[in-house]
Amino acid sequence: MMILQGHKHVVTCISSDSAGKWLVTADSGSENVIIIWDSTDYFPQKTIFNPHRNVKLAKVTMSTDAKYLLTLGYHEKATISWWIWSFGHDVPHASLEVGIPRGGVIEMDFNPNQSEQFLLMTKSNIWIGISAKIFIIERGLLKETNDYELKIRVVEHKLNPENGRLTCFTFVQETSQVLVATSRGAVLVYGYNIEYKKKENMDATNYESLKFIKVLKVEQRKIHVIKSIDGIIATGNSIGEIRFYDSQMKLLYWVHGFIVDCIKGISFNISPRSYKILDPKCRTLCPCWEKVVTEIDASTGQVQQKLIKKDIPSDATSAGKPFLVRDFIVCTSNEGVGFVDFVTEKLVTIMDNKPSPATSLALHPEKPYVCIGYADGSIELFNYVQHKLFVRIDLREHYKVVIPPKEDSIKGDVEIIKPQISVKCLKYSPSGLHLACGLDKGELIFLHPTIMNILTQTPHKDTTHAITHIEFSTDSLSLAIADKGRTVCIYKYDCTEFVWSFVGKHRAHYKDITALIFLPKKNANGEYKLLSLGADRIMVEYDIGSSSDEYLEVLSMDRIDQSAVPLYGIPWNNPPDIDPETQRTDLPMILICNDEFKYKIVNYATTMTLSTILGPKYEHPVCRMQLIMSKKDDVETQYLLFATRNVIGLRKMPIDGNPWKHVALLGHPIQVIDLCYREDHGILFTIGSRDSCMYQWAANYRSVETTSKQGGGDLDPYYCLIENGRPGWLFHEIRDLFYYIQILCQGTFSPAMRRVKDYIPIESLPDLMRALGYFPSDYEVENLIVEAKYKVYNRTPSTEIDFEEFVKLYLNHRPALGESFKKIRNAFRYFGTVDDTNISMNREDFISMLSNNGEYFSRELSWYLLSILNGQSFEDRCELSEGDFSFLPEVITLEELATNIIGIHDTDMCLDVHSVKDSFGSQQTISSDSEEPGNTNFV
Repeated sequence: MMILQGHKHVVTCISSDSAGKWLVTADSGSENVIIIWDSTDYFPQKTIFNPHRNVKLAKVTMSTDAKYLLTLGYHEKATISWWIWSFGHDVPHASLEVGIPRGGVIEMDFNPNQSEQFLLMTKSNIWIGISAKIFIIERGLLKETNDYELKIRVVEHKLNPENGRLTCFTFVQETSQVLVATSRGAVLVYGYNIEYKKKENMDATNYESLKFIKVLKVEQRKIHVIKSIDGIIATGNSIGEIRFYDSQMKLLYWVHGFIVDCIKGISFNISPRSYKILDPKCRTLCPCWEKVVTEIDASTGQVQQKLIKKDIPSDATSAGKPFLVRDFIVCTSNEGVGFVDFVTEKLVTIMDNKPSPATSLALHPEKPYVCIGYADGSIELFNYVQHKLFVRIDLREHYKVVIPPKEDSIKGDVEIIKPQISVKCLKYSPSGLHLACGLDKGELIFLHPTIMNILTQTPHKDTTHAITHIEFSTDSLSLAIADKGRTVCIYKYDCTEFVWSFVGKHRAHYKDITALIFLPKKNANGEYKLLSLGADRIMVEYDIGSSSDEYLEVLSMDRIDQSAVPLYGIPWNNPPDIDPETQRTDLPMILICNDEFKYKIVNYATTMTLSTILGPKYEHPVCRMQLIMSKKDDVETQYLLFATRNVIGLRKMPIDGNPWKHVALLGHPIQVIDLCYREDHGILFTIGSRDSCMYQWAANYRSVETTSKQGGGDLDPYYCLIENGRPGWLFHEIRDLFYYIQILCQGTFSPAMRRVKDYIPIESLPDLMRALGYFPSDYEVENLIVEAKYKVYNRTPSTEIDFEEFVKLYLNHRPALGESFKKIRNAFRYFGTVDDTNISMNREDFISMLSNNGEYFSRELSWYLLSILNGQSFEDRCELSEGDFSFLPEVITLEELATNIIGIHDTDMCLDVHSVKDSFGSQQTISSDSEEPGNTNFV
């Protein structure tokens, strides 16, 4: 199996030529991409970006000779574009708007016999079209140009509701007929002549002569697939029947050997079947069977397959002739994809598909088992080494309730009620002896970890909300769950009774719980420490040992961040190269990733942020992490496995904001909802949103090491984070201000000789940061100073910082995506008055807001700062008394605040500001762009 990587969004279309050499794939999203692959080396030969500009791509198909592409997009109406892709152009050679409403085209394809001809099908009509060069008359002569045009027409036919809607079509080989199947088992025949003529080959330009011939009722069910191959017409219907007809739609054969559900697709082998039929008199395999030598088929170049006549299927004619077609692959609705050996009629499952999406994932810590939970209540256990399904259970079937008939019932019907439960969370204990399963209704059950027997006949029902997190303690004797209702529940394992019992629960968060962490350290009462992080920026520590009577004790509850929302957290250990004499080894730490694209090392005992590190700047911030180890030649190397919304990656330790120390790739086009990693095998497992598949990845540590070396040393890997790099204006500004701050520290008007050093006092960091355009709050200044002094682990605080450390500190602490005017707009809207055209605030209310909310200023300091920001000179300020804000307008609008006070130019503001009504919907959000203003966080 080969994975073709190149699409960012969900692949919606796939097509190939008749030889299978060229493959075209297309996705549909904000950036539509068409990629043409060479199947010999699986390398993309051509990529077309935004083929229909800003319109999503709906369909794409390739001609059988691989010359042309046909794409479909919906503007106001359907627009088809025709490409000669080998020319390398980024614009289509011809386009045409067709009077078909949005979503109307069900299927489209080229004529395999005439590549210039193509067909579109809707639910009620077919449209036949051609591509041709444009001719012009020049000086009385007809001249051919290099431009192309598309012509298309709808083929009229009599609408009959009894025939149903059109579902699929095929061009009949060796004729010019088109067969169209319907939802009621009928087949509409289109052709150029009423009489059936074999080997009729019409000119493609004669497309206007195509007409409706007749309708044939061939089946009773909806036909989903109709194909023409080797003079045979194959169909697949809604109940899994596969039938074969001749070119005149006379039934020849139907598949008996297996039963599947609804047929969605049939794909025949590219090469024709090469065979030789042998008819031994004994009708059995002789000892000399292996000695029978067959010739090489001249048409296919393959050795002919030896077949005994009696074992070959016979057709449905009176003569009972041998009937053979190519082997094929069948795609079904609920039973996946399978390969069919037509001679033996055996179905070999290629991919076992579940119609329900995967919702949870768990990995056994010792054995090669991975457990997957689905939204339909089923759980599967896979052996990922052998790639085989080990066992599958259905929780809905297990917990069904059978109600016997009433005594006065005449029919005596038994009522069966199946609970509509879904698996939301799965987790193996560190010992591998327990497997916990959380359901969407709040039930908690336990399964046997290897044979999947349900050990909990009566589920634990201690919450009514869906379970989102399950965590085991290090000794596997304590279990914590968190639910959608923001409640944490604790369970303990009884080693004598071998059962789990409920201890207590507590709702300490007022927003969703984002992480549940069992720490490797214990409390004084001998129980492992348990922490929870929430979108409310609160970290809660629970005291399991003191909990009883179904009440979970809270040991502490602290706010750990001012504006950023923690998305995930893991225990953080000391680095292996730490010096115990000069550095601390007993710090209780956790690593947190937040929605501001930052990592933070937090002392969970004091809630002090010890370090802030810039994370990967992909489309979404990191939301899952795991520390992993790689051992090679008795040398252990530590990495950080991370995942954003749709990207998975590896980062080399230690984390220091170096953008060259991580590699990543697209893990899922929509969202990675769960992941598990097995260190001893170096394998990562992921599942995605609205997807029933599990993905298995191999870790490539060499890629991380190579990328890290390419980044260079010292400040070289950090220059890419600075606008225009090292030669740019910002780096020169950083360097100049670094030395200028030394002048300020030595005294601006001091007559003493200046001494230029390579370091500055740490106390001057806040002013230097502000001079560079980063304006930290008091809380952020405190974190900045603590990190600069102690560098997380140092016992003795530093008093100075050198230039290299300062640059890294600046890049790690400043906003990852820059300051956003959206923050100011949302905060001003919260306090101001909103009307149809603007947001405004009374002057006194504005001063009161600055003096009483968040990290507030005194009224005197507000007067001093606002007078400077408003452009008041020193003389003007001398004439005013402190507290006189008359220099401000009585009504302050958002534009006044941005332009005259903050100093944002009108052109800059217009780039980010929309009308009040358009932007009002973004007010209520949990992102850091809009948090509660009372804590310098704006909602």
